[in-house]
Amino acid sequence: MPDYLIRDAHPDDAEAMLVHIRAINAEPNNGIIRGPGEEPTLEEERQILAGFAAADNAVMKIAVTPSGEVIGMAAFQGGKRRAVRHAGGIGISVSQAWREQGVGTALMQQLIAWARATGIIQRMELEVNVENERALHVYRKLGFQIEGRKQAALYKEGRYLDNYVMALLFT
Repeated sequence: MPDYLIRDAHPDDAEAMLVHIRAINAEPNNGIIRGPGEEPTLEEERQILAGFAAADNAVMKIAVTPSGEVIGMAAFQGGKRRAVRHAGGIGISVSQAWREQGVGTALMQQLIAWARATGIIQRMELEVNVENERALHVYRKLGFQIEGRKQAALYKEGRYLDNYVMALLFT
């Protein structure tokens, strides 16, 4: 039995989530589009979480320890317009100390189960650094397929990095 719980995030989680976000942002070559100091403010994070909670085609899941520490988060946000509300993007992060313990896989499984249950979502997509073998393994295991490669998608640690575009279709 894992020492954490996965649940929907709420505006009251904003402070704990910012602690997690800051730690991820500070890691070198983290593969995310933010860097140190680019985190939202506490009020902005609360508003972001309120927006996720209010949408029928978006969700933010968090993995939380019994002490309340956020050790992982995964978000899906569908399109705003009618023609694209069935599709959207995923963002995920897991605290360094909790990697290789199934947290990322469990978060992704919860996102996929939520998406299937909505009756709205038909396409989930994400980008992943081409060198991130651990994440690529998880995404492939869950049914995501590579659709393309974005060259020089990110600039991190003084170099340009390529990303794969991957998708999971329910149609």
